Amino acid sequence: MEELKEVIHHAYNNASGFKRRLEDACISPDDIQTLKDLEKIPVLKKDRLPELQSADQPFGGFAAVKPNEMERIFMSPGPIYDPQTTGKDFWRFSEALKKAGFGEGDIVQNTFSYHLSPAGFMFDSALRELGATVIPAGTGNRELQIQIMKDVRVTGYVGTPSFFSLLLDALEEKGWEAGKDVVVNKAFFTAEMLTEQMRKRCEDNGISVYEGYGTADCGCLAYEDKSGPGLRITDSAVVQICDPQTGSEVTDGEGEVVVTLFDKSYPLIRFGTGDLSRWVKGYEGKRIAGVLGRVSDGIKVKGMFVREKQLAQVLNEAGYPVFQAVVTNEQGHDQIKIFIESEEGLNPELSSKIQNVIRVKPTLELIASGSIKKDEKKLVDKRNYELKRV
Repeated sequence: MEELKEVIHHAYNNASGFKRRLEDACISPDDIQTLKDLEKIPVLKKDRLPELQSADQPFGGFAAVKPNEMERIFMSPGPIYDPQTTGKDFWRFSEALKKAGFGEGDIVQNTFSYHLSPAGFMFDSALRELGATVIPAGTGNRELQIQIMKDVRVTGYVGTPSFFSLLLDALEEKGWEAGKDVVVNKAFFTAEMLTEQMRKRCEDNGISVYEGYGTADCGCLAYEDKSGPGLRITDSAVVQICDPQTGSEVTDGEGEVVVTLFDKSYPLIRFGTGDLSRWVKGYEGKRIAGVLGRVSDGIKVKGMFVREKQLAQVLNEAGYPVFQAVVTNEQGHDQIKIFIESEEGLNPELSSKIQNVIRVKPTLELIASGSIKKDEKKLVDKRNYELKRV
């Protein structure tokens, strides 16, 4: 609590956005004396960040250092600007990767993007903290990825399970054998749901599997440690499960994951991630049951959050106001298909324009006028797999 109180006082004195939140709630830093007192601070909803940052660029007044004092600045879909204020494992994922067996002697293929979003650097810095060698592979280029994996004798993989599934498919097509031609023996997955089928496929190929949970804003929040059910909460943040409406903590049932960081440079305090979870029974305050859904209209597709407002903006600007985007999962791979009503046909550059905004490549289909009802949602998640519940 002493460290937490110090962070709260520092944020109040150095981050104008946080100070405004406390003043609007008619409280002061001295009112927070216990963890229970955190409930007095209104939850800062992630979906409000684009609006707040736009009004007070670039960080909405929630950073306690100046932009030119930061090491990197990222832009996540929203848009949301995320700072990296120090180079040393800023997002704290080394804790999870160490538990997964990554360390000195490993050569790890990091397939998260290094372009604008922080995921690539997030795991790069954590792996370097552990002494591993990193291949900054990024996304895509399946043939190049497996060639590197074979030639360099890669031992570990970090990325999404769906992309690793594609790499395993490519290895099989080449006739290369896991454990012989390719020696990857460990994988750490995040940003997507890990199915039991995918876990088994890895283990059948001699690859140990761990998964974790974090966000671009908060870094590592929970991870698999195989010492109990669900995901173990990180020691480096305060994680609460709260009623999405009231912000009060809940001990039984689902609620929003709300995070407080011990970071003076970017002091996110009572930050509502928008993710739904619950405590594993008997492990309240220690282990969560994974991500069970979303509070808001944001839907995670291939590891990136897609929001209805983003789609509506880019499609309206392109002259296609009537649309419906449908997210499905085909054989373990997320797909987003956008149905568009138009008498003029589709601009051949439209797909690229949408991808530039949401970071996910869509499939477009032109449909007859009147096919989409006015009261229908414009972004629909039709993935019918069951989320893993512990």
